[in-house]
Amino acid sequence: MVSVTSTEICGQCGGCCRHHPFVRLSKNEVNSLERATGLDAQVFAASRDKTVDEYFLQFKENGDCFFLTEHNGSYSCGAYAARPAICKNYPSEARQNQVCSDNKQKFSLAS
Repeated sequence: MVSVTSTEICGQCGGCCRHHPFVRLSKNEVNSLERATGLDAQVFAASRDKTVDEYFLQFKENGDCFFLTEHNGSYSCGAYAARPAICKNYPSEARQNQVCSDNKQKFSLAS
């Protein structure tokens, strides 16, 4: 299990990895995820159209990212080293930073 975090404010709440309508993946990102995980793209990605190289990340039935893992209340990415650009850049907006900061505070108070 990978427990690396992308920012100083990350509280490993997993909030950024849940309930997204879709996460677009480039062909290069799909290839990187295949190499890093040893999984075939059909397991974790859906293709919009067979004639276009456009892919979307699969989510679990509960809305979690396919690669999100939980261990004793902390969440991490099972494909962190090869995560897509949208994940690498999160949080990239003031609203996202605030959500991360609020969640870190909430989780640290609960500990």
